[in-house]
Amino acid sequence: MNSELKKKNQIDPGSKGLPKNYPVPPPDDDLLFYIQRNQNQDTIVYKLNRNPDGLINRDLPMHAYWIKYTEGGIKRELNPIQTKLAFGYESKEISKDLYSFKFVSYQELTFYIAKKGDSDQYQVILDINGKRMHLSNIYAYAVEFGVFPDVKFIEFYGQNPEMDLPSYEKIMLS
Repeated sequence: MNSELKKKNQIDPGSKGLPKNYPVPPPDDDLLFYIQRNQNQDTIVYKLNRNPDGLINRDLPMHAYWIKYTEGGIKRELNPIQTKLAFGYESKEISKDLYSFKFVSYQELTFYIAKKGDSDQYQVILDINGKRMHLSNIYAYAVEFGVFPDVKFIEFYGQNPEMDLPSYEKIMLS
């Protein structure tokens, strides 16, 4: 590998996809999926938002928050700007066990929160490039560009429900 390419890879980690050393949030029955980015290992977690009676909050079916791995793994709420412009979502109830949602920052894909069979657990499902996926995590690669980052690509990781195999899709944005 020439020294210039090696130098670029060291300066720009994650430009080839999700780095192998990124942490995984701890197991939780209500964890739906998480997002990681190339800026650092801090992770946005999307967890089922249950009311005190155990049912899904119909107005806000997911609770999104940070796990700040760069600060020892503490949890922090998203700030209002992050919720309104980047990591927030708009949802619709389809039935008591099925919701659709879109990210405020990327309206092109529709995701679904659906109950897993007869269990009390839920999963996120999306159809991307004609393939169904049970989503586990997302990786976004962006280049800093003034106030707002310029997202170059998004990777989706999950499980193909028909073949019970790992599933991966990448969307190039620029």
